[in-house]
Amino acid sequence: MRKIILTVLILILFFGFGCDQKTEEPSVDYRKGTQGIVMNFMTDMPPATMYDNMPIDLVVEIKNKGAYPQPNPITGWAINVISPTTKGIGTLYLSGFDNTLIVGMPKRIDIPQLEGQSPYNPEGGYDVVSFKGNILNFDSRNIDNYNANFLVTSCYKYETISSQTVCVDPEPYSTKEKTKVCTIPTSYSLSGGQGAPVAVTKIEETVLSNKIQFKIYLKNVGDGKVIDKNRLNIDCPYSLDYTNLNKVYVSGRVSGYSLSCRPNNPIILINGVGTVICTIPKPAMSKSAYTTPLQVKLEYGYSSSIQKGVEILNTP
Repeated sequence: MRKIILTVLILILFFGFGCDQKTEEPSVDYRKGTQGIVMNFMTDMPPATMYDNMPIDLVVEIKNKGAYPQPNPITGWAINVISPTTKGIGTLYLSGFDNTLIVGMPKRIDIPQLEGQSPYNPEGGYDVVSFKGNILNFDSRNIDNYNANFLVTSCYKYETISSQTVCVDPEPYSTKEKTKVCTIPTSYSLSGGQGAPVAVTKIEETVLSNKIQFKIYLKNVGDGKVIDKNRLNIDCPYSLDYTNLNKVYVSGRVSGYSLSCRPNNPIILINGVGTVICTIPKPAMSKSAYTTPLQVKLEYGYSSSIQKGVEILNTP
């Protein structure tokens, strides 16, 4: 009998322990920062000084320091489609050197599909790409040395997701005395970025007679160029001008309503900043103030560059 009782107690403790354990998601504020795709040349690949008649290998490290794209909740893989022919999140372009002296190096390579920072991957995706070629013999050209400059430019699609808790008060000017859970501030200030090179920096809310208006301030907070996402694979990086630069597409939701915004997309950034005015109908079913998240999505293309110099000498 004692063995039976002991066995029952062990089973109770085992199942009780199993039921009390909960798997909690990591608490990581991954939608912070002002970077997207970041590139660096790998040290000594190639070295600062080389000789002719040698192979050359230019290796670029790529990190996704932002929060886009997020893993697919079903498959766990990051989702981002730029075009049916694009294999990754974007493209790297190589230029700046004399391709009659250095031959065989590819002019473009797809950026690998790098997952953005997330609760389960706070560092974001990482990969390397290699531009390989050969240096020709300088003797036949009477060249003693050549200073090669390698310029690598990224062109990629990116998104910003901004979420700010706002106060929705259908009757902010009512003279009736009543307790409210919130009051509408002069503005909502958003600092530190949202894990992307374009950010929402401030929101101003105004309640009108039949709608609620949000003035949303945008800014290029990265070190690169904002590009019209629809022209990314056509014009970047060699045909960029005022027709395809500084254009952002804005959408969003608040309190179950989709934002209706003016001017129409795309929103144009001037000197890196821009504004858009979005509205929703005044909620008819609520007479009291309440808080709710205002979610804004920004879609755009982005481009940045890195440069490396290599001195190539004629072999003695």
